[in-house]
This record gives sequence, C-alpha cells and structure tokens, in this order.
Amino acid sequence: MERHKILIMDDEPHLLDWLEEYLSSKGCDCSFAKNVDEAIDMLGRQRFRALILDLNVPAPGQYYSAIEAKGDLYLTYRGLFVAEHARGISYRGRQVILYSVHDIDEVRLQAERLGVTYVTKGRPRIFKQEIDAVLSYDPTLVS
Repeated sequence: MERHKILIMDDEPHLLDWLEEYLSSKGCDCSFAKNVDEAIDMLGRQRFRALILDLNVPAPGQYYSAIEAKGDLYLTYRGLFVAEHARGISYRGRQVILYSVHDIDEVRLQAERLGVTYVTKGRPRIFKQEIDAVLSYDPTLVS
C-alpha cells in the first residue's frame, strides 16, 4: 500500500513531533517546509495528498512582494498565500488545512472564501479529526 505524502509548513517543526507521529500511524510520510518559499518550491516538485499549513511562517524572499500586494491579512498570515497558491494549482479545498494558535475571524472568513479548512493548534482532538476527514476524502471529487 502506498503511503500518503503530507506537506507540513511550520517554522518550528520540532514542536510537531506529535503530528508527525500521528500521521505516520495513519500511513503518511511527512515533508516539512519552514517558510513560504520552501513550501511553494516543494509544491512545484511533488504532489502531496494533503497540506497542513501554519499561518505564521516567514516569507524570506521570492514571494514577499506578491504577498505584500495581497494586503495586510496575507502579509500578517502568510500561510494564506500558500493555501491560495495550492488551490490555484489544483489542490482541492479539503486537501488544505490552515492552522494557528489563534482563532481569527478574518482568517476564518478568508479560509472559507478559499474553500480550505482552518483549525486552531491548541485543540489537538479537533485537529486530528480534521486530518482523519482529509485522509478519508477523495481528492479526485469536485469540491
């Protein structure tokens, strides 16, 4: 059986051992990106079953001006830029999970507009339930 490939974008991946362990138990292999540039580069080179994207990651160079042009919300929560990019290259909405330690109404609304999932980091049971739903979701179906 082929293992699912999951991209996790977080600038503090050492804090996500629990997530990597959980995904591994579900038949997944994790790849990590620490910033916007790394994540977009990885999306260009490989197809992932799902993306788990922290909202608050650095944008060190190549995409900074594009993020800045999107406005303050994207400049503050750069994970939105990666989520929007992923949707633009045919990742279905249910395949993209945004997360943050904060529950931010403005981000929640933008996530809904993009058609992606938004969860808070401090609620592991809900986070795991969403991951399970994503892994059981068929990305070939229209969303």
